[in-house]
Amino acid sequence: MILKRMRKSLCAGLAVSVLAGVVYAETLPDAVRFAVTTNPAIKASQAEMRATAYELIQLRGEYEPRVTLSGETGWQRVSDGNSLSAADNENTKARNQLGVRAELVLFDGFRRANLVYANAARVDGSIFRLLDASETMALNATEAYIDVHRHRQLLTVAKRNVAKHEEIGARVRDLVQGGRLPFSDELTIDDRVRSARLAQLDVERALRDANARYERVIGRPPTGAMSVPLAKAPPSLAQLSSIAERNSYRVQFARTQIDQTRFQSEVTLSDRYPELSLNAGVVRDINRNGVSGTRTDETVGIGLRWTIYQGGRQAERRALAERNSRALALQAVAVRDVRELAARTWNTYRTNADRVAQLNDQLRINRLIVEVYGDEFLAAKRTLLDLLEVERARFNVEFEAVGARAGLAFSTYRALAAQSLLAEHFGLAKADIALEPRFQDRVKGNPTAVFNVAIEPLE
Repeated sequence: MILKRMRKSLCAGLAVSVLAGVVYAETLPDAVRFAVTTNPAIKASQAEMRATAYELIQLRGEYEPRVTLSGETGWQRVSDGNSLSAADNENTKARNQLGVRAELVLFDGFRRANLVYANAARVDGSIFRLLDASETMALNATEAYIDVHRHRQLLTVAKRNVAKHEEIGARVRDLVQGGRLPFSDELTIDDRVRSARLAQLDVERALRDANARYERVIGRPPTGAMSVPLAKAPPSLAQLSSIAERNSYRVQFARTQIDQTRFQSEVTLSDRYPELSLNAGVVRDINRNGVSGTRTDETVGIGLRWTIYQGGRQAERRALAERNSRALALQAVAVRDVRELAARTWNTYRTNADRVAQLNDQLRINRLIVEVYGDEFLAAKRTLLDLLEVERARFNVEFEAVGARAGLAFSTYRALAAQSLLAEHFGLAKADIALEPRFQDRVKGNPTAVFNVAIEPLE
């Protein structure tokens, strides 16, 4: 009965331990989503994006009347015998003025419209830049996660290597004591055991470094068991390059820079057109210009302001043309960079896939060799150095195979990032990260339409 209760308690404890491991284990998607949504670098980019959106909405004031209130109080003395009476001439008296003036711009050479278009392009650019930063953050988080998982596996390999050498050492010491091996073999295996332990120390240090980087990128230390499934294999190089160029947030950002430059040029050129405005105002004066009493002026009418000539306009046009050329060139640079990234990603994936296959075959062969050499060593057909050499070769191949498998997994996620699909792969929709990047579409043909858009803070 007591044994039965003990078995039940033991099973319950094991179940709790397993469940706790499941609860606290952090999957790769969880880690990436947490990093992208909480990293302060992303928060800073989100704040910048919202600021540009608010600055666009701020342009509403350009389309609304401007009302100014002016006032003045003080003392005034006027000497004008031809216009003033003897009582007012050269008489210092208090003077007060209060006025209200309203102005509504009717035409300004399309300056306001192009200003809205340019700022809408700027908002879209900030959104694409944020989405690109999110893809980079997702890739960094993926790399940090895979790196910790890789070092954990490497530590397991290093510990197994130490245990294997200690096992061989125990056998060697028995054989030395039995007179079947010289004492030098015992010294040799002791040296190899210490070398294996030093290798384990190096891996443990590297694992601590990987944990520190994980905490910096993700925002919390790694916990529980970890697993790294392979993502979907990338398509052919041609498809990968095509999708990457079409989806690239960097290329889309470069396009918004072209639009922003073009519209900003139109804003500058609008100064060459006349500006028409509707003006109205009322001014109330007390003792104005030395005349005792009050006076009220009321005005309403159309105002005109037009700069007929201003030097340097030819250079201005050339500067605008060069800025547009620069934006077009930067877009071409972005396209080339994306194509190169796609090609390098594809090459890395193919190489890692081939390396994993070959290393797995080599590791299988090395394990067979170690097993055969172990039997032949006990049968005195192989020397201790022969056995240790194949053990070293097996350890090196197994160590390299762990790194190759991690590299293959990372290259599949890197291919998704090259196509701007990594954040989406981990369940992060664009709406979870940034505003909808369609502000330019909203203002086409109606610059004031965007002013009805509410910008809510991202949760």
